[in-house]
Amino acid sequence: MVVITACAFLSLFPTIALCKGLIVGPSVVEITQGYNNVFPYENFNRNVTVPTWDTSLLNGGDKSVIQEDLDAIANATFIVYDSEFYKVRIHRLIAFVWEFLLTSLHQLLGISGPFEEKQVEEVFTFPDPPAYAQRQIHDGSVYVPEENALFVAELFSPKEGYSMQAIPYVWKVDITDRASPNTSKVYPNPPLTIANGAYRFNGSIYWAQEGNTTTPSSIVRMNPKTLETEVVKNNFYGHRFNSMNDIVISNDGVAFFTDGYYGWDNFNDTLFPELANGIWRWDMRTGNIKMVAGAAEGAFFNPNGLAFNHDQSKLFITNRGNSSSDADGARTIYINDVTASGLSNRNVFSYSDAGFPDGIKTDQDNRVYGAVVGSVDVYNSDGTLLGRIKVADGDVAVNMAWADNWLYIFGRSKIYRVELTTTGR
Repeated sequence: MVVITACAFLSLFPTIALCKGLIVGPSVVEITQGYNNVFPYENFNRNVTVPTWDTSLLNGGDKSVIQEDLDAIANATFIVYDSEFYKVRIHRLIAFVWEFLLTSLHQLLGISGPFEEKQVEEVFTFPDPPAYAQRQIHDGSVYVPEENALFVAELFSPKEGYSMQAIPYVWKVDITDRASPNTSKVYPNPPLTIANGAYRFNGSIYWAQEGNTTTPSSIVRMNPKTLETEVVKNNFYGHRFNSMNDIVISNDGVAFFTDGYYGWDNFNDTLFPELANGIWRWDMRTGNIKMVAGAAEGAFFNPNGLAFNHDQSKLFITNRGNSSSDADGARTIYINDVTASGLSNRNVFSYSDAGFPDGIKTDQDNRVYGAVVGSVDVYNSDGTLLGRIKVADGDVAVNMAWADNWLYIFGRSKIYRVELTTTGR
């Protein structure tokens, strides 16, 4: 259904588009400025664990109209807050004595506006988790072009009283046939011990594995063809790391990884932490290792996801805090300058309105993609929320991986993909 309103016309002119309604297309809902400024109901509230379309309508007047709006948002595939979600960029061309703008015809979503249809494909549905699990998590997603395949780890968040159990397999998504991806279990040898983050470097996959009471947390290199694994980093001068979560590696071989208290606090599967939460810099060329940000300076508690920008001059770091379901939870993405010896100029890049951004990725135009409850949130390079790429109702996006111009999204229950007009970093 396409709803054409006065706002649809006015949206062509951003300076006067102050309508308070929604622009509803077949798969896109565009949130107008007025609607975003003033929620159109007299009394409302929202828990930090639920997405915007689950905002609670408290005691008040007629709820039918606003409930229709929330249902429209819930049923959309894409939610647009800013027209940049359609547009890739504007090029400015200066020649001799005149100046003019050349606007790119390319759109991030591949559509020109809300009245064109576009879909997110569901690629695979994971089997249900075992009885001891509270939920399943799919993290550490990475694309390996040499194998034309994506890899992602699986974790089962245990119920209270249980510990996390190591899983001998990871999932492989073979996209040799792009029209019909084939998803199957593959078995690293030796197996990983609760892998979270993953990064491809020089043809190998580097996993950040949490470890457990008998296997120290470590960085493990895996040959994606043979699945042979080797521990390449597992200590800080004899200290065990707490529970590594994510890793990125620069083109010249400098790795940054996050280390938090997830194993001890959340999953009851590691030894008592002896080190502060932190972000570590490991020079793979020299072996030098040092903490470059963390709880010791009061900035991070349970840091999580990592992503470089396009030229690796910036590093994005997600901070979960004690609990993503707590109003005091961090739910923050920080942006840092990458220096010759570490990080500097830390600033808040964004604060998530639901859950926390677990996995994060960037594209060649320096947008940032955060996996959260119900969607992947897309920000421009300034940290402005442009829009959301929705996942199935009730699902939580956990991580992503780029395969050319396809963004693969790994949720708790499904794998999704969407074709965009940009590519990953």
